Amino acid sequence: MYARVLVGTDGSPRAQQAVPIATDAATAFGCPVECVHVRADEDPADLDLGDAQTLVADDPASGLVARATGTDPPGLLCLATRGRSALGEAVFGSVTSRVLRELRGPMLVVGPLVRRPARPWRRMLVCLDGSDTAAEILPVASAWARHLDLDLELLHVAYPLGDPRTGEFLIPEEEEAATEQLRAAAEELAEAGIRVRWSVVEHAHLAAGIATTAARGAWSLVALATHGRTGLARLIAGSVALDVVRRATVPVLTLRPEQLR
Repeated sequence: MYARVLVGTDGSPRAQQAVPIATDAATAFGCPVECVHVRADEDPADLDLGDAQTLVADDPASGLVARATGTDPPGLLCLATRGRSALGEAVFGSVTSRVLRELRGPMLVVGPLVRRPARPWRRMLVCLDGSDTAAEILPVASAWARHLDLDLELLHVAYPLGDPRTGEFLIPEEEEAATEQLRAAAEELAEAGIRVRWSVVEHAHLAAGIATTAARGAWSLVALATHGRTGLARLIAGSVALDVVRRATVPVLTLRPEQLR
């Protein structure tokens, strides 16, 4: 499925925290793992990079994307957030956001709270919001489920509705559309032989709702597309997508939909 799993590193301990996750991914997909440091010619070379390969490129993001996509099949890129240099700065910061804009494929993001999940990976939480854009994560999630024999749960986090004094509430059309999307997608996946459930939970804070749901279950991964219709993927550097990665205790599989590239 992937030629290799590539880890972007700058030599910092934080960036190195992606290595165990990348190793797990490489084991799961039966491919090698490769640590890569991208630098310009004028950058200092006195970093402790271990066995990492050093690539020279004017733009680190483009160098990583070129390395990941330069094979058939392509490689899976794995990045940790908040490293020492630009390569590992805050998630969806300059380099990571440019990678997402350029990368034509999924990326595995390792947030600051991630601890190495139990192996092998078993369950993936797939976040949807009723939009076609957000649904573009489904083919990726389906492919991972087939290859890794994962259970999927499709999740929509809805804002709490209604008057707590009377118990009366009105479900907006967009929430009905989100629920219908989950139901239809789950039926299609089940017909394809994938073990799947779906659920709608209420939470006033979208990212917290996703992270809380993920924390309550034995999830191995969270998956979402960036740039959806609602706050779930509002924009690549947006507060919700950033908060999901910051709050998640498992790796987050991200994908920027093709029409937004």
